[in-house]
Amino acid sequence: MRRIAILIALLAGGLVLHAQPLSRADLAPRLIEVETCWEQHRASESARLRACQPLSDGITAFFSNRLDLLAGMLTLACWSLQSTEPPPDAVFYAGSIGVRVRPVIDHEIIVRGRALPIQIFRYYEQEKGSEGLTLAWQIQTLDGKTLAKGDASLDATALKLPDAIPPDDYRLQFEIRQSERALRRWYTPLAVIEQLATKVAFLQESLEKHPEANPIERATVQMTVEVLSGIERGAYPETGYPLGRLMNHAMEMVRRWAQNLRGWQPKAGDYWLSAPSEQGNVYFRLFLPKGYQPDRPIPLVIALHGAGGNEHLFFDGYGLGRVLQEAGKRGWAVVAPRSTGGLNHLWGALDAVKQLIRVDESRIFLTGHSMGGAQTFAAVSQKPELFRAVAIFAGAGQPQRVPETMPVFMAVGEQELAFLKSNIERAYQTLKEKKLATLEFRRYNGCEHLMIVREALPDAFAFLERIAHDSERNP
Repeated sequence: MRRIAILIALLAGGLVLHAQPLSRADLAPRLIEVETCWEQHRASESARLRACQPLSDGITAFFSNRLDLLAGMLTLACWSLQSTEPPPDAVFYAGSIGVRVRPVIDHEIIVRGRALPIQIFRYYEQEKGSEGLTLAWQIQTLDGKTLAKGDASLDATALKLPDAIPPDDYRLQFEIRQSERALRRWYTPLAVIEQLATKVAFLQESLEKHPEANPIERATVQMTVEVLSGIERGAYPETGYPLGRLMNHAMEMVRRWAQNLRGWQPKAGDYWLSAPSEQGNVYFRLFLPKGYQPDRPIPLVIALHGAGGNEHLFFDGYGLGRVLQEAGKRGWAVVAPRSTGGLNHLWGALDAVKQLIRVDESRIFLTGHSMGGAQTFAAVSQKPELFRAVAIFAGAGQPQRVPETMPVFMAVGEQELAFLKSNIERAYQTLKEKKLATLEFRRYNGCEHLMIVREALPDAFAFLERIAHDSERNP
């Protein structure tokens, strides 16, 4: 551990920002990469413990706006999960390499050029350390079928495709390889859309033609136009959401408007939506499980992300979307809104979801991580009657007015940042003094601030399920 601490100090002192500033979109693949490493090695408590310090240092770097240092800490965290040895220079060099790819591209460009433009950049400055590193890539369907693959140099500007790639959503997987050894592996989303510009223009025209359409549907179509148009200007979204699916959903809605029909058709799936509110649009993800029946009320889990995050964290991060697995097993819906401060995002998303689907009002569960935990406490203080139970992961803030009858689950990692851990322990003691009828507090060894949600989610859902069954027995 001492050698790891020394490496952290050296890395922190040597990293500098690349000439072209990093963006949060650049960091999205790194988050998924470290989540994948964690999933592969989390069965080993010693591996988790080795990774906790660099992950904690990465969190600190993020809130200091040192995105270069954060990337270095994620490199170190992935290596620490795999090995007790100090990382070779080649590993740190491989971790410094990033590849920017436009996440959505017109099919005609792929057909005409048989090439996919890329930009290779540096997350941080690091000596190469060794020769013979190559960039291997694969274009995969979302179910894992490989359509194209190849190798490129680390100064390439395009990937040469053997054949045209048909319109669809894909995962573009990259590896930095040294001979036959993969030093790193990550992926980014890629959507190939036929007549992209024409479809975006059609969506905009449809908004102008149908001002009477449902406000949530209009806000969602407008969001789709803004996201896809923004990509053309270089404003890439901070998520791996399949943008072809987003386009298809919007196109389906506006076609139904033309037939004087409601655009929204609730069915099982994962949706990226928007809804108007008095304080501006609310953006949120909505998950409806397999077997969803629109005519039956469904339990709903509200998931509030931490500071610096967005609506995609619970769905794509936090255990690679573990919340969807837990909710899907139980036949529950999940909504995750993007925080804009205060609680407008929570009330706006909840109101929107109730307009879109039939919610079981007796089984609405509120969960939150870090800042989302503070918002959970605040929401319960304001409108406790709305929620059947709450689950808080490394929550910030302190409970104010929590009814004795409100079941509460709390979780914290033993390796949590000291000031946050102290705050969480104090919140627990406050709730104990309130003598809540149901209060469960769990501590997880080999776990810090970022990974606490993934580690505690199964226990939290088991807790919520017990409360739900109690509600059925004692309505």
